[in-house]
Order: sequence, then structure tokens, then C-alpha cells
Amino acid sequence: MIDQYVAQLRREVRGPLLPRRGMLRELRDGLLDAADAHRAAGASDAEAQRLAVEEFGPVEVVAAGVRTELAAVAARYLAGLIVVLGAVQFALATYTWTTAAAAQGWPQPAPWYGVLSQAVDVSSFAFMGLAGLAVLALGRGARLLPTRRVVRVMAVVTLADVVLHVVSGALLSAFAPASMTEWNGPELVAMSLLSVVSTLWITWLAVSCLRLTSRRAEDGVHDAAHLAPGLLLRG
Repeated sequence: MIDQYVAQLRREVRGPLLPRRGMLRELRDGLLDAADAHRAAGASDAEAQRLAVEEFGPVEVVAAGVRTELAAVAARYLAGLIVVLGAVQFALATYTWTTAAAAQGWPQPAPWYGVLSQAVDVSSFAFMGLAGLAVLALGRGARLLPTRRVVRVMAVVTLADVVLHVVSGALLSAFAPASMTEWNGPELVAMSLLSVVSTLWITWLAVSCLRLTSRRAEDGVHDAAHLAPGLLLRG
């Protein structure tokens, strides 16, 4: 009965492969331990497994809790990626548009161009700071703030930031002080590749977080989405 229960959970839950596999393995181990305890108390094997499954609760409730925890894992990964890629992009962009541009004799940009560029930098640092706060909220703050809500807010803010940076990046490229075709060196190619890869990667993770935290009709109102990450598995 335990194997059927875990198999049904596996069908219900989708998410990051390795964390999902680890959580399901931990749940199965917990069920087996509970069944062992019932057998030690005198229950038959079938009865022990049935009692263990009943104690864990309906598959829909447990699956909703696992999805929430997987979303928290994905959100923490997303936050770390935002900080790392954001820092690398900022360093590369700063070098490209200051040291490398000056060495190639590029003209000074218009005042509005500099203001927009600085605004992009400030928003990037603010976004990295918010990502750091999200990690704290999903860690120590998980017992105070609903995990599902934190993950969804972070995912929505991430997608909004992606749109803003794509638009601002297009404007900065279109109105650069000189034609991009005049650039000598690998900096622009590297910066463009990093921007495309990071945008696609971060967008995919944000959409995954939204998908994992989307309420489903079968979850019901008591879907364990309020549980702190790890609480379900530790309980």
C-alpha cells in the first residue's frame, strides 16, 4: 500500500527533479518507519501500512505540501541565480561601457542615456537585495510568512523585472553613443550572450515557481500550502 501511495504522489507532484526525488524518498522512508512502529505494536503488515498511510493523510493534501516545498527550493535557487548573474552582468557591463569604451574612443552618451543607464544599475541592485530578502523569508521567516505567497510574489516581481530590463536594454542598445558594428573586441558578444541566457533561465524558473504554487481544484482549502518548507517532511 505504501508503494502505491508514493507512486500516486509521484504522479501528482511535478518540480525540480533532484529535490522532488529526495522529498519522495524521505516521505517513503517516513511511511516505512511508521509502518514498522505499528508492526512492532502487533499490527499485521497490511494493517501497519494502512495505518501509516492514514496518518500521513490524503495524497492531495500531502502533494500540495510537497509542491509548496519544491516551489520554495526553486525560489531559493532563483534568488541565488539572480544575485550571481546580476553581479556578473553588472561587472561586465561596467567594464564594457567605461574602460573598453574609453579605450576605443567612443563619444560620451547623452545626459538622458546616462540617467537611464544609472537607473538600470540601481534597479538591478535593488532587485538583488529583494532576492536576498526572499531567501531569508523562505528560511528563517518561513514560519511567519506564507511560503506560497512569498514564492509567488518573488516570481511575479522577477518577471516584471525581466520585462523592464529587456525594454531598457533594447533602448540602451538602440541609442548607444556609436554603432555597435564599430565595436572591436569580445565584450559586447559576451554581454549579449550572458543577457540572453540569464533572461531565459530566470524566466523559466519564475514561471516554474508560479506553476508549482498555482492552486488546483483538487487541493481544496486545506492544502498544506501554509506549511513552512521542511515542516511536512519533518513532521
